[in-house]
Amino acid sequence: MKKPLWAAAALALFWSSASPLFLWASGDGGYSQGQWYDLLYRTICFVVLLGVLYRFARRPVIAFFRERRESIARNLEYLEAQARGLEEQKELMSKEIANIASERDIILAEYESLGRNEADRIIAEAKASAEHLIEKTREAMDREIKSARQVLLTEIIGLSTRAAQEMLQKNITADDQTRLTREFLDQVEKLAHLTG
Repeated sequence: MKKPLWAAAALALFWSSASPLFLWASGDGGYSQGQWYDLLYRTICFVVLLGVLYRFARRPVIAFFRERRESIARNLEYLEAQARGLEEQKELMSKEIANIASERDIILAEYESLGRNEADRIIAEAKASAEHLIEKTREAMDREIKSARQVLLTEIIGLSTRAAQEMLQKNITADDQTRLTREFLDQVEKLAHLTG
């Protein structure tokens, strides 16, 4: 692999030096003998330069390219190892994400269950409080109704008594008085049965 590289470099240098010769051969041949010597001198210098370069620069150049190839190979191995490590980390992260998602679902289900239980408890407490409040309200209403009946009964009795007194004073006889007293007592008894 190294020899074709050197051969290509040598050919490129030779071509740049010998190109005037090829131009002359394709043209009308206008080169003089001095120009031929110049071309020969350049060619010899080129060959000597190639020999010197080959002799002294071959080993350092080969070593440089060998080290460069080894460095690239080491870097490539390192990058491949990094890629494998990243792929493993990616797989681990995918598994962790899946675990986190399942844990999240479990936690959400637990909180949802707790929320439902708490809502049921609050609703039961609210119903009990409402029933208790309704019972107290009924008791208060019953007390108020009884109190109102007593007040009305007292007023009715007072009004009846005054009306009876006025009627008695105006035109009552002894027989009328007895009959009215009996009727009044009957009504009082009826009212007592109604309120009791």
